Amino acid sequence: MGGLTPVLQLLPVISQGVGLVSNIVGSEAASRDARAGQDLALQQLQQRQAEQQRQSSEDAALDRERIAADADTAERKRRDALRRAVARQRAQFGGSGISSSGGSAEAVLLGLFEETDNDREERMRLDALRFGALDQNISQQRRLNVIQRTQLQESQRIGRLSANANQLSNRIGSGLDVLSFAGNLF
Repeated sequence: MGGLTPVLQLLPVISQGVGLVSNIVGSEAASRDARAGQDLALQQLQQRQAEQQRQSSEDAALDRERIAADADTAERKRRDALRRAVARQRAQFGGSGISSSGGSAEAVLLGLFEETDNDREERMRLDALRFGALDQNISQQRRLNVIQRTQLQESQRIGRLSANANQLSNRIGSGLDVLSFAGNLF
């Protein structure tokens, strides 16, 4: 029984040593898990943003095609309306005794052409504004994505700094516990 007494006295010290090792290993594992979680969160954000950016680009391309198709349709309608207006005006000139090749008739017809050219230029200006709005939306989405990624990264950086400070404090505490453990051994 005399040999068992020293072992029983060392049992709390051994338990303390096992607890120290467990705390250190647990702290390191928690730190790795937190980092992995942060990396995963950033990766998921980047994937979501890439998908949103792809979808926005596709939507913008479809909008561009729609605007271009609308412009083509409007241009055809403008030309058809101009042809009808010119034919109608020539018919009116012929019926009123004014030659369609005369100066007054030419001035009226040129006025019709200028009027439709002005309409076309206005439509082209509006289409350019629509295209610019599409480009601006995509650009704003990219800037927002950068801001969101930066915010997440900064938040994670602050979290890591805090975790590192806590880990350092835990290591110092563990070091002091190891010294206490060593003192108990001897």
